[in-house]
Amino acid sequence: IMMKKFAFFAVAALALAYCSNDETTAVNEGQAIKFRAVVNNATRTSSVSNLTTNNISSFVVNAKMAGTESPYFVDALFTKGDNGTFTCGTPYYWPLGESLDFYAYSIAGDGQVSVNDYKTFVVTPVAGEDPQHQVDLTYAATKGRNKEADAAAGVSLNFRHTGSKIAAKVKNTNDKLKFEVEGWKVGYLSASGKFTFADANTDGNNSGTLLSASQWSELAEANAETKYASNFDKKFIAVNTTDPVALDGEFILVPQTLVGATNYVKTDGNAQYAVGDKVNGSYIAVKLIIKTVASNGNDYIVAAHADGSTVWAIWPISGNWEPGKKYTYTIDLAGGGYYEENEDNDDPDDPGLDPLLKDAVIKFVDVTVDEWVDGGEFFPAM
Repeated sequence: IMMKKFAFFAVAALALAYCSNDETTAVNEGQAIKFRAVVNNATRTSSVSNLTTNNISSFVVNAKMAGTESPYFVDALFTKGDNGTFTCGTPYYWPLGESLDFYAYSIAGDGQVSVNDYKTFVVTPVAGEDPQHQVDLTYAATKGRNKEADAAAGVSLNFRHTGSKIAAKVKNTNDKLKFEVEGWKVGYLSASGKFTFADANTDGNNSGTLLSASQWSELAEANAETKYASNFDKKFIAVNTTDPVALDGEFILVPQTLVGATNYVKTDGNAQYAVGDKVNGSYIAVKLIIKTVASNGNDYIVAAHADGSTVWAIWPISGNWEPGKKYTYTIDLAGGGYYEENEDNDDPDDPGLDPLLKDAVIKFVDVTVDEWVDGGEFFPAM
């Protein structure tokens, strides 16, 4: 099957090709099919790669004769007019005495989506350090619509997000440490998957059931190289910052089941764990410098790269990401997190995660008290 590639609102360029009424039958002049569109608001933000009711400007529609796979029209592009109604450049008309099933999709973002057919899509969000390289694939279906009920007002289409949205906040309950933060990411994920729409309506903004995770299949195996990151100007997190601070950037990713990182994995061929071995599961991470507040009023670095630059600290995460849901992780920086890669091999048989603050807390061992030294015996005179 030939696959069509789409990038950010790329469908708009295909308007002339899609809008042809050569395939219509039993047309009724003056009753062109039109739509009114809303987007499920579970993940609504102002991100350029996030579709909302306000910014959706076009979508592709396939119409079937009700209850069949017989096409009435194929891959027609409907665009938004000044009155908020979506119509096709060359109109399609309602058939007399017949009902239609409509299936529609719209794509925003720079990530790649391959369209196999009107119900099946392969989604591959672009990994890297720019949250704008995301893709928001939305889908809508409404069945059994006809001229008598829908011609005058137009057909209402409710689009649902097929992906999961991930966001992050940080706080700090430590009264001795402060943090400088300039990025966050999620890692050890599945990089792609296939979405296949199930045969059901999506009518009613947020009132019906969301799309199901079972509609996603053929997910790529999660791996340590798949990471999605956002970098931003440095944020300063003071001691006892209990009100969460939102971190810039959000990711729209393939719904999946996460298995949290528990240890490092031996590099291929290594007999023992070594420096550089990577984690074995999913995590959320913050790029930071950790400082302590001294009694003399000065701040001193306690965790960073050797040159004093920021270092990634991870926190394992697990659970299920489902379509149409936004997951916000609030990270308490107080504990410092763990290194993404094994930092030392002082115990090559121990694969456990290395804390950034390992050996950073001042401690005393072998505490002893001198025995009294005999200074002699004296006999004062009377």
